[in-house]
Amino acid sequence: MANKRIGQAGLDLIKQYEGCRLAAYRCAAGVWTIGYGHTAGVHSGMTITQARADAYLRQDIAKFEGYVNNPAYVPITEQLNQNQFDALVSFAFNLGAGNLWKLCKGRTAAQIAQAMTQYCKANGKVLAGLKRRRAAEQALFNKSVSAAAPAQNTESEDYNMKTIKKGSKGKSVKVWQIIIGVTPDGKFGSGTESATKTWQSNHGLTADGIVGKMSWKAGLEAL
Repeated sequence: MANKRIGQAGLDLIKQYEGCRLAAYRCAAGVWTIGYGHTAGVHSGMTITQARADAYLRQDIAKFEGYVNNPAYVPITEQLNQNQFDALVSFAFNLGAGNLWKLCKGRTAAQIAQAMTQYCKANGKVLAGLKRRRAAEQALFNKSVSAAAPAQNTESEDYNMKTIKKGSKGKSVKVWQIIIGVTPDGKFGSGTESATKTWQSNHGLTADGIVGKMSWKAGLEAL
């Protein structure tokens, strides 16, 4: 079975709770940090762009996608739907692979969802921020995936070479909107353009808001 990758809902959740800073700072543990909690190669005085912060996040998330895809850490990984996968990637990104293993060991999906909210303490104290994040992850984990989702692949095959951009309309726009996780109204407006740029940046593409061959290829592979 092909390894899953995080979807837009999971990315949005991680971004919301991690927060983003474009200038290097020392975290509570004294480690130089930048972007969405990125630490590798960060030094005093370093600054980055939003696009670079998004790229670092995608790079850092890949490690945790690997843990969630690994049955040694998540025995039920092959049964996870996209929302469950995303929720566990966010959980692991925040708490590490060890806690992911503890959470999932010997548990069914329902038991994992129930146990998630227990992981809201630091140094023995319940933290409001962690409590809110666990609740958000639990809600995403329990959210059903649209029944129409399996049909996305076949429908989108027809559009993988058609370039679309702001002002475009029609079925190809709807398919693209489903891929990037925005309301599929078939109209490529400013909101879709902005979401497209973020999505392209997260997938290592030129963030120009124009959906051409490379964006379609990456999008279809992500479905």
